[in-house]
Amino acid sequence: MMTVAREFTYWRFCAWMGPAFMAVFIVFWGIMGHNIPPWNPDLPDSIIAGWFRSQASIIRTGMVVAMTCAVFYAVWGLAIGRVMSRIVPRDSILIDLQVWGAGLTVVPVLVSTSFWLAGAYRPEALPDSILQLLYDWAWLLIDLAYSVTSLQLFALGVACLHDQRSKPLIPKWLAWYGIWVGFMFIAECLMPFFKLGAFARDGILNFWIEFLIWFFWCPTLTLYVLKAINRIEREEVK
Repeated sequence: MMTVAREFTYWRFCAWMGPAFMAVFIVFWGIMGHNIPPWNPDLPDSIIAGWFRSQASIIRTGMVVAMTCAVFYAVWGLAIGRVMSRIVPRDSILIDLQVWGAGLTVVPVLVSTSFWLAGAYRPEALPDSILQLLYDWAWLLIDLAYSVTSLQLFALGVACLHDQRSKPLIPKWLAWYGIWVGFMFIAECLMPFFKLGAFARDGILNFWIEFLIWFFWCPTLTLYVLKAINRIEREEVK
């Protein structure tokens, strides 16, 4: 009995890694890395370069912490997978797709943050154009790698729609919402073709809407995952 209870404690700990990931990224990647909002891509390279040089220590600190904590997202995906195993068969490929989607989401996050970190490592030795390139490169990667996160959203959504309980572990409206968010990410494909307007990396659609709908999904899902863990524990410890 104690072993089972301890296992569910681990599940809860892992589930909290989703909000922890968000908190770290808002502060260290977003605010300290000047990514909420990002620099407008139409700005001259001297502006980006000047920021790298004047804020190098802050950027380094932000990116080091962001890189260190990026794995939290994968851990969160494992907790979601455990809840999914009580909705679909434990050997369902939907669980694998969700876990892999969460794990692969960490890769572009790690690589893109390393580009920002590289720019801040010795900015005084690099020309303005290279520093601008590193900033652009990082944003192109983190935005255009959306498909791995969409994979997670789709797999989880489909699995939750199969829940036959009278009161599903994860609400079906949230499953549909996640699927919609996954499809909405396709708008990121327009970002490389625009430097101004709604489709630019700092635009109303490609930044504010795309990021906000995901930022609503993550903590809301975590809330229901934690409730589901409590419910599963009660059912299995009886």
